[in-house]
Amino acid sequence: MSRFIAVIHGWHVSSNGFNVHELEAANRQEADEKAAYLTIKRQGDFDKCAYVVVEIKPEETIKRPRKLTWRERIMGRAQ
Repeated sequence: MSRFIAVIHGWHVSSNGFNVHELEAANRQEADEKAAYLTIKRQGDFDKCAYVVVEIKPEETIKRPRKLTWRERIMGRAQ
């Protein structure tokens, strides 16, 4: 089983943001099918969506970015 990340972008007139999903699939084609299904689920009548699938190597780890401190939020820049 390989690991993949699917990034789904939605827009109408302007961007509606991104959704990021971690997928486990046997190959790239299966990951594309899963990402297409998630894209169809998100897509609405006026909301269009597109997706990109990226493969994660076995030795790579995914870390969440740290939260900003109050000072960084108020000043508008990271230390």
